[in-house]
Amino acid sequence: MFKTSLALFLLFFSLPAQAVEFDIYQSDYKPLQLALLMDAKIEDEAARKQLYHIVKSDLESSHSFDTLNPLSFLATASEAQTKVEYADWRIIGAEILALCRLSKARGVWRAQIQVHDPYRDKLLSITQLDSSSASLRPLAHMVANHIYKTVTGITGHFSSKILYVRKHGDLADLIYMDQDGANQQVVGRDFTLLLSPDWSPDGRNVALNTYVGNRPRLELFDLATGKRKVFGKFKGLNSTPEFSPDGRFIAASLSHTGNTELHIYDIAKRRWRQVTKHPAIDTTPTWSPDGKWLAFTSNRDGSPQIYRLRLADGRIKKVSLTGRYNTSPVWSPRGDRIAFITHKDWEYALATVRVDGSDIRYLATGGRIESPSWSPNAQMLLFSRETNGIRKVYRIPSWGGKMEAITAANEDASDPAWSP
Repeated sequence: MFKTSLALFLLFFSLPAQAVEFDIYQSDYKPLQLALLMDAKIEDEAARKQLYHIVKSDLESSHSFDTLNPLSFLATASEAQTKVEYADWRIIGAEILALCRLSKARGVWRAQIQVHDPYRDKLLSITQLDSSSASLRPLAHMVANHIYKTVTGITGHFSSKILYVRKHGDLADLIYMDQDGANQQVVGRDFTLLLSPDWSPDGRNVALNTYVGNRPRLELFDLATGKRKVFGKFKGLNSTPEFSPDGRFIAASLSHTGNTELHIYDIAKRRWRQVTKHPAIDTTPTWSPDGKWLAFTSNRDGSPQIYRLRLADGRIKKVSLTGRYNTSPVWSPRGDRIAFITHKDWEYALATVRVDGSDIRYLATGGRIESPSWSPNAQMLLFSRETNGIRKVYRIPSWGGKMEAITAANEDASDPAWSP
């Protein structure tokens, strides 16, 4: 999420213009070599190819798998369905073997899936997945999720969605798409200014920081109907909303009390309460998955840093322990790490850190980096990056790897938000 108060910090803190290199973290994890085979009836051959392509793309985009070239296989899909000769798959280096048989009956697509470990001579799972959608994409993402979960023990994120902001001229649109960039739709048009979209836990609504004229306000946007409902339009700053994990509250930054502080909105009672009180700027709140803490940015020590606040008693602990400029925290869905943006010597970087401030990892740098957002399984991160005056949305494994652009080069894209 792009954090509006970033501009405030840039006004008050100047940084030396010297080149710097971040020590980019790289995991020693090596992608598993996957043999992926699919078969279907002749009349479903085109569908089989589409299913194969989507599943392959999903699994490779996770950076957890490399799919082997089918030309190296020593058995056809139909032969492997009949009998799996594990030695044949070990010869070509297949660490995981996934078999899928596609069929369709009475308008329902069915995928019968087997996942094997050739090096342990073991069947890991066998299951059947059905989809009544006319499109094969939902079923393909389900297949990828199943293979991913079977092998890694972690729930897949391939059926999730992404929102981001597309700027055109002086206006901005809210864009919705599948996590792989397909099915792109404009769900909200021609906002004067649009920042910090955040999904409700049920995926039905989005909290937005918008502007009417020069006045910022907070709105709820219904994704199904497009209806907008204002819930914060105080004098001064209204910014950076984020839903609580249970969907009952929204934390945001407000300045109508005379200073920029963190406030929490009770959605059912339509009531705000202030949760910080300090002469410094407190902004960009993000909830811990258990709803007991808020991490946030504050300049209470003289420069922008990350802190966490225990809501039960107001106890505050500092999270960022290195650097003069750290902002835009986003708590991992797993609860173990916080992603944020750091800056030194005019270079930005995406980083993550344990909640106690230890084990900092710099994941990406180059250009102006903003707006981190975790995948629902905490295995990937989105962020926006501006180079040569153009912003694009990128993704990168949260454990280190290569960043990849997921928006087009000819659009100004920012403020990504991954669905729950």
